[in-house]
Amino acid sequence: MRRVNIQAAFVGEPTASQEGLEADDDAEAVVLAVRGGEVTFVVPGGTPLEELASASSVLRGTLRLEHERVLSFEIQEGATGAYFEDEPAELHARREAEPAVGMFSGTSGPGPQPAGVARDVMTREVVTVAPSASIQEAADLLAFHRVSGLPVVEDGRLVGLVSEADLLGKRGATVAEIMTRQVVSVSETTPLAEVAALLLQHGIKRVPVLHEGRLVGLVSRGDLVRMLAAR
Repeated sequence: MRRVNIQAAFVGEPTASQEGLEADDDAEAVVLAVRGGEVTFVVPGGTPLEELASASSVLRGTLRLEHERVLSFEIQEGATGAYFEDEPAELHARREAEPAVGMFSGTSGPGPQPAGVARDVMTREVVTVAPSASIQEAADLLAFHRVSGLPVVEDGRLVGLVSEADLLGKRGATVAEIMTRQVVSVSETTPLAEVAALLLQHGIKRVPVLHEGRLVGLVSRGDLVRMLAAR
C-alpha cells in the first residue's frame, strides 16, 4: 500500500473540479496492490485502511486478465454506472508508457509527431447535442454512434462538451446541468503536433475545431493515430 496526493496519482489528467469529482484539497490517493494489478481509492487524507471502501469518492483499478488483456475501471461516488476499458495488454502497455494517456500516468518521452493542421484530419460531420436535451437523449446518442463524448451546440456555437464520465459521475436532468463548460478547442489551422500536445496535456480524447466560435469539426486521438499509421 502507498499513499500519494491526487496530482501524483493522476498526473496529466483533468482536475477533480473539471471531472465533477467531490475531491477536497486534503484528499489523497491510496494505492493497493491486488492480484493481477492495483486499485486506487480517493479518500480524505489519513483515512484508515479499514475505512477505504466506505470513505472513497472515486475507485479506480487496473487488472490483468486472462488471454493477455487488461481491464481498467473507474467508479465515482453517487454514480449509477461505471467506466471500464478492456484492451489487449500490449496496447495498454503502450498507452501507459505515454504521458497522460490512459487512466494512470507514464514517464516516457514523446513519440512520432503528426504533420499537417487540424482541418487535414478533422471529422466534419460531427454528432452534436443541444444543452436542453435530456440525459437519456445524450446517452442514446453516445451509444448509437459509439462515441465517448459529444459537443454541446446552441445556435451553431459550441457551449460545452458532454462525455461518458459526465453521464456517469454527475447528476442532472439535462445536458446543460452536467456538461463541461470550459472546453479546450483549436482552429482549423492549428498544427496537429499542437493538437496532440493539447490532448495529452489535458488528458482528453477529442478537441472541437472552431471557426469564429462556430463548430466546424472535431479531432480525436484516433484521427491522429490514423494519420501516423498512414505515414
